[in-house]
Amino acid sequence: MSTARSSTRLPTLRQVVARGHLRLILFSVALASASITVSGIFIVHDYIQRNLQLVAHTIGYTIEPALVFGDKDALDRGIASVVGHQDVARVEIVGANGTLLNVWTQSDENLESPAELIADRVLWPAPLVDPVERNGQRLAVVRVYGSSATILTYGSMGLMVGLCCLGLTILATRILARRLEREIISPMEHVAQVAHAVRFDRDFGRRVAQSGIYEVDRFASDFNALLVELQGWHESVVSENKELAHRAAHDSLTGAGNRDLFEKTLNDAATIATASDGTFALLFIDVDQFKQVNDDFGHNEGDCVLAETARRLGRCVRSSDQVFRLGGDEFALIVSPLPDSGWVETLRNEIEAAMLRPIELECGEEIAVSLSIGSAIYPLDGPDVKAILRRADAGMYGRKRLKRIGMAQTGEST
Repeated sequence: MSTARSSTRLPTLRQVVARGHLRLILFSVALASASITVSGIFIVHDYIQRNLQLVAHTIGYTIEPALVFGDKDALDRGIASVVGHQDVARVEIVGANGTLLNVWTQSDENLESPAELIADRVLWPAPLVDPVERNGQRLAVVRVYGSSATILTYGSMGLMVGLCCLGLTILATRILARRLEREIISPMEHVAQVAHAVRFDRDFGRRVAQSGIYEVDRFASDFNALLVELQGWHESVVSENKELAHRAAHDSLTGAGNRDLFEKTLNDAATIATASDGTFALLFIDVDQFKQVNDDFGHNEGDCVLAETARRLGRCVRSSDQVFRLGGDEFALIVSPLPDSGWVETLRNEIEAAMLRPIELECGEEIAVSLSIGSAIYPLDGPDVKAILRRADAGMYGRKRLKRIGMAQTGEST
């Protein structure tokens, strides 16, 4: 019970393959998206870095006259005209003596978010510096701080594209999983069904169909070959078991049932008759003067007489009746079910008529064989098995005794 419960908790092959397939594709897509996004960020960062350097140099060139004449308004206009829509967060103009001459930042409408401020510090921890000189004399230094707005926008777009790709990947994985189920999982399930049928139903005629996949078909061919061998082995074992069971329950000389089978069949017949208020008949049969046959012709010829007697008895009974050899020259018949009480006398007459024809021995001689038959009907002649056994046995020996008396009287009169 515990094994069955644990097996139900195990994942199926379909689930394992689909799960592995999904993980592999998700990992591949996530790795590709991350690689493209990160490499794109580095490329954009390098591009902005170069652009900021150019902006710093351009600002220095633009504000040089304003620095010479000390025109602060011209200085503001010069910086604004250059930075415009560039990726610039802050511009500082520092004089040659270290005095901060001018500061430009993003306008109030375009203030950077906290995420952008953090990204600015990470991506541009130090400003890009460009000196402003005139005739070899340094007038000021331009410091340009980059803005991460473009990079964050690119990263957000990359994240959205990655999520879309993951969604499409999950959808594609479902489609591929169904195709995988149809092409691989279904053949494997078919193999499992065949193996289950062979194991539990002993259906050794089942075979695994070809799937069109090389590895699966090779496995199916080997599996079918194994089933062929297993089927042959099973048929051989069944045949041997039947043969052994038949030998254990039948007489090797005559092929009739032996004493063990007789006792079992007799008890079964009594049980069935009791349950159905039916009847059956028991006949005890003994070959007359059988010892004389052995003495005159030998045991091999005696065996020939016993075998032929069993064959003739078998031809006289119905398919539902059975013939038994109890030992030596004693036979028994169980007639079940019994049509009527007169059937026993009819059967006795048929047996005696069948034995009128002489038996041909292997030596070429022919001898006439007679039988002494005693019978009993259950439950008319006894309430149980022991009672009808005694009645049939007594009837057989009574007939044998009458025959001996008759032969003795015939001999005396002669």
